[in-house]
Amino acid sequence: MKQIKIMLAEDHQLVREAFTCLLNDEPGIAVTGSAANGKELLELLKVDEPDLVLLDIDMPVMNGRQTLEVIKKRFPNVKVMMLSLHNEPGYINEFMANGANGYLNKNVAIETLFKAIRAVHNEGVYFNKEISDALLNGLKKEKGVHPFFDEHPLTPKELIVLKELCAGKTNKLIADVLHVSINTIDFHRGNIYIKTKCKNVADLVKYAIKNELVKV
Repeated sequence: MKQIKIMLAEDHQLVREAFTCLLNDEPGIAVTGSAANGKELLELLKVDEPDLVLLDIDMPVMNGRQTLEVIKKRFPNVKVMMLSLHNEPGYINEFMANGANGYLNKNVAIETLFKAIRAVHNEGVYFNKEISDALLNGLKKEKGVHPFFDEHPLTPKELIVLKELCAGKTNKLIADVLHVSINTIDFHRGNIYIKTKCKNVADLVKYAIKNELVKV
């Protein structure tokens, strides 16, 4: 089984070492590097790109916000999971909208961390109800609706898949609900991205709200 390569950026050494031990003990996951701040992490990425970066938000020298921006520009193939003690919707909305593939509170169970890592690696995003609610709330005051339906109509099945994605469900869960294969959901998801001109799930949530497909 191919291992998921992970790098970790966390300024507290004990926390960093604890994360490293826990992750290395999990089958299929390997920590290939760790850093105390964003600057150190970027130097590591120049040498060897991992599949996923676990990125703390509050760090000295170069924080998670600055580091995420650089990673998305210089290392577009590297996925990023934000780790933080901040659980406010504003934080979640900001980082997901700026390209993070997931956002986790540091107080979650280790099983949730493993689940999130595999979701990001396999599907490109970890998207739960907490993240969905944050994105929805972040758009409550936005004005202007720019529907694309006249030019790129979504099929009834695609609309269902879109709403399930906005509810925070993974491809597997949606496939189970609709009694179809995961490949079928992947196909619908790809079509949805093309028709809506969205790049990620965060964009899809915004699109759904602006087109009044989900309730805020």
